[in-house]
Amino acid sequence: MQNSDWDIFRYVIAVADSGSAVAAAKRLGVNGSTVLRRISKFEQDRGIRLFDRLQTGYTPTLECETIIKTAREIGEQIALVELGIAGRDVRLDGKLTVTTTDSFLDAVLPDIIVEFRDKHPQIEIAITVTNERLDLTQRDADVAIRASNMPPEHLIGQRVSALSFAVYAALPIAADLPENPSLDMLRPLPWIGTGGSISGSPVAKWLSNNIPDSSIKISADTFPSMRSCIQMGSIGVLPCCLGDQSKSLQRVLPAIAEIETSLWVLVHPDVRRSAKVAAFSKYVAKRLREKSSLLSCR
Repeated sequence: MQNSDWDIFRYVIAVADSGSAVAAAKRLGVNGSTVLRRISKFEQDRGIRLFDRLQTGYTPTLECETIIKTAREIGEQIALVELGIAGRDVRLDGKLTVTTTDSFLDAVLPDIIVEFRDKHPQIEIAITVTNERLDLTQRDADVAIRASNMPPEHLIGQRVSALSFAVYAALPIAADLPENPSLDMLRPLPWIGTGGSISGSPVAKWLSNNIPDSSIKISADTFPSMRSCIQMGSIGVLPCCLGDQSKSLQRVLPAIAEIETSLWVLVHPDVRRSAKVAAFSKYVAKRLREKSSLLSCR
């Protein structure tokens, strides 16, 4: 592999993990044609075939599996070196990457992030919004703001608040309900279900156990999307921080205790002493605790 551009191996790993050039491009922040061009050039230059192009997606060849194994090992070592360097960074400037979900960015984080930016204008904050878990070891992000009952053991975190969920209905539907409706009264109504990245969430499980399939009329893959659908004349389960702030919705059942979880601010231990990581984590945790009544349906 002499004289190879080592960046190509990020492309190979991304295609292997995602199974398609389009998904790999999204993960890498480039367009699909760039991924295809880089992979094809590598194959032509080396006289090998990295992937079998099947109808179901891209499958690594045996030769490619060997390359991927070595590339992953090298990538892990590079990540450890970068973590070590980042952990000794005493400057309050430069780029800080933060990952969170669309729900938190919509409901509670914008003003906090802007406040921090105003206090530290030399820090550039890059936000990645995803409901998928990112790998902090691989520097996908410096700080993760996530809901979890059991955050990964290799991360250091602060639990900042309980995170509650409740049942909300559009105002016209809520107006036709008694003051304290039972769940049995609500089951026949048109519900919004979960899909995509939140289809395995505690909310999805609760809906499966408590609401008949025949009542699920629409499904959405994010909680802000579910909220939009509920506002148009349905009923569904939302994080209280999203539902309570909507003037078009009314909470019709108390918070659901069995799906309450916790909100965490998480960092990798090797970067926790980085000045900008420490400053951001401390500030965000403090401000989120001040918003705990909104987060926990109090």
